[in-house]
Amino acid sequence: MKDLQFIAGEFFDCEIPKEKRYLLKYFKTDLQIAFLRYYTTFGEHRNFVDHTGHRASRRMLFNLQARYHSLVNAYETAKRSLTEAGMETVLAIETGKFRP
Repeated sequence: MKDLQFIAGEFFDCEIPKEKRYLLKYFKTDLQIAFLRYYTTFGEHRNFVDHTGHRASRRMLFNLQARYHSLVNAYETAKRSLTEAGMETVLAIETGKFRP
């Protein structure tokens, strides 16, 4: 299935899933948005530079991946927690005010 998504070029202009749109508050530049689209489509960044044409170092890609996972993990953990602090964390993440 990933091969078909690559051939079709879905990752160039695909929509970020609704449940992950809060990530757009943290990925703002063209490169970061391209990474977010690519990473949500394929789940890895190994061929990101070759497939998209964006110039990025391996370190930058690993930092973007770490940011992605820290935000997603914090959001899912806070969402599972039904406490007031958990809901405040969810609100902070959705509004872009969360600092991992």
